[in-house]
Parts: sequence; structure tokens; C-alpha cells
Amino acid sequence: MDKTRKQQEFDFKKNLIISAAKKIFFDKGFENATIEDIAREADYSKGSIYSYFKSKNEICFSIVNSYFLKIVELLKKISEKKTTGLDKLIDIKNSFIRNFSQNADYCKIFDSFKYHRKQCAEVVSEININKKYNEEIHQILVNIVIDGITDNSIKANIDAQKFANSLWNIETGIISGFRYIENNSYDYLFELIIESIKK
Repeated sequence: MDKTRKQQEFDFKKNLIISAAKKIFFDKGFENATIEDIAREADYSKGSIYSYFKSKNEICFSIVNSYFLKIVELLKKISEKKTTGLDKLIDIKNSFIRNFSQNADYCKIFDSFKYHRKQCAEVVSEININKKYNEEIHQILVNIVIDGITDNSIKANIDAQKFANSLWNIETGIISGFRYIENNSYDYLFELIIESIKK
């Protein structure tokens, strides 16, 4: 069912606020940014911002979720390729370096989210969206590992669930933490992982 005109207008204005917030957060940092800054950048009143978002945390969460959606889309695209499971994992590593590790702004906002998300308990709808994206990311990785076991490119004794969790975990996952690692070191670490699981 098509969105109503009113919903389309609401979404359009909400996206304008998110775009303004990205600029402010990236320029000033999450901690230093204010709702007034965002309102000024979006050319809205402070009250108008609160018609769309309850707090600065909710805006930040929306930006982070747009980042997670891009990750989901990237992984889906890779998972649909007609290559081995092992090659898909290598493609994921290369794609993350190319698309995310060099995007300093998104790394900053992602780190702000990791630091502040425990204070965002009231942002229920965005938290639920984030959980859904995390589950999708994890499941795609599980399926890729299973594909690799099935096509004989990955050892049969690899636990797909545990392996996927070690690759993608908000706190400790290799992929989510790769932006702290120098590219050469990250390549080396990933190569060790690949060598340990390939058949």
C-alpha cells in the first residue's frame, strides 16, 4: 500500500532533520551538539524538531540505524553472489574496508552510539529497529558460513552461529571493531581467520 501524502510529507521532513543532525553531529560531535543547533541547520524551530524526535539520542539512533541498514544491504548483496561462502567472507572484509573504515564520520557516530546507547532506553522504536538489523546481519553471516560448509570452501566443524557472532557483535565483533585497527593489521588478522576456517 502506498504511503499517504501526509506520511510522505512527515518522512520528508524527518529526513531533512536527520540530514541536518548528521552535519551537526559530524562537525561538532554528538556531545557538543544541541537540538537548537540541529533546528537552526534544518531551518526549523526547536519545537518542530520535537514533533519528529523525542530527544537528541533518538536522532542519533536514527542515523546509526541508517548506517546499519547500509550494512544489511551490503551483506545481502554479497550473500546473493554466485561465489563460495569463503569468497563471500573475503568480499565482506574488502567491502567493509572500502565502504566503512574510511568513512570517519560514520565511525564517529557509531562510536557515539556504542557509548550512549545504554542511556537511550526510552528510544524504543529505534532500539527495536536496531535489534532487527543486528539479527539480520548475524543471520546473513550464519547463512554465508553454512553456504561455505555446503560448497566445501569452509571446514565442516565450524560452528556457524558462534563464528558469525565473533564476526559481528556490537561490543567485540571483528567487523564492528575493525575501524580501530590499521588496515594492514586488519588484513593480517582476517587472513589468519580465513586460513583457520578454509577447507
